[in-house]
Amino acid sequence: MNAKPILGTTLYSFTNEWLQRLYTLEELVDKVAELDLGPAVEAVGFQSFREYPDVSDEFAYQFRSLLDRNGLIPSCLGGNCDVGRHRDRLMTEDETVDYVQRQLLSAQKMGFPVLRIQTFVGPKVFERLAPLAERARVQVAGELHSPLHAHHPEVLELRECFDRLESEFVGFVPDFSCSISFPPQVYWERLRQLEAPEGLVEEAKQVWLADLPVPDKFAALAEAAARYVVDEAVKAQLNMSLTMFGRMPVEQLAELLPYTKHIHGKFYQVDAAGLEPSLPYPEFMALLRRQGYQGTISAEWEGHAFTEETIGFEQVRAWKAMCRRLLEG
Repeated sequence: MNAKPILGTTLYSFTNEWLQRLYTLEELVDKVAELDLGPAVEAVGFQSFREYPDVSDEFAYQFRSLLDRNGLIPSCLGGNCDVGRHRDRLMTEDETVDYVQRQLLSAQKMGFPVLRIQTFVGPKVFERLAPLAERARVQVAGELHSPLHAHHPEVLELRECFDRLESEFVGFVPDFSCSISFPPQVYWERLRQLEAPEGLVEEAKQVWLADLPVPDKFAALAEAAARYVVDEAVKAQLNMSLTMFGRMPVEQLAELLPYTKHIHGKFYQVDAAGLEPSLPYPEFMALLRRQGYQGTISAEWEGHAFTEETIGFEQVRAWKAMCRRLLEG
């Protein structure tokens, strides 16, 4: 089969460059085109667009024109369902639907075919969003991020919902973080920078490798942190090992592809050998080729969680070269 996924990047990969104000939005997109990191471009709404969750017709036209003149295409808009926006209560179902609908309209205006939201909104919200998404001609998809996996109860409930709705306008955005080979070295180095004792680092590695339910792993990390008497920053970083790095078998991705609207190509470092040692990219790409996936994949460099180095562009270039090589087989 000659058909291949459409590679691209999310502007989130350049978070360090953006936060350090090295580029404007226009300059960032121009650089993506200059380095051939497209053609597909994803953006996180609240990071990239000052007006978000609403955008004006004028801004939407300017953004579409920016992509057009660079020969780029919009792939996915990263939305947000922050149900805890109120100090004293969670948003109601009606408020959540309204909040997402505003973002759907912004995605429509800017030409994004997919709006990524969070799965925790649940089936009832997705059921109400389906006709709104169809009207806007924008697919609304829940991100499957670690610690979720294809057989997680929350995911199975949504799969049943999507099967029942039979709508092409609802689905998932799988994130490769669900299938980490082993947490990246930069993560462990960050723990050490926070002055985590080496014994605690080694215990955290064993907890991550253990075949235990995730709640039991959180409890084990908390117990270890208490024994070593570490501060809150170290505790938070320890918990990140379970929220950022999942252990879903790669084969389960095949079960999710019928519902998949876009993919987050998570990675932390492509090394000098042109490989990502933390993630099973050869298996990912082989599965996508075998299954005939022709949708979009964004390079999502999240090394900026552990360093302030402005290496996003070079890392995405290395990621794209790696994926192209693996897709050629």
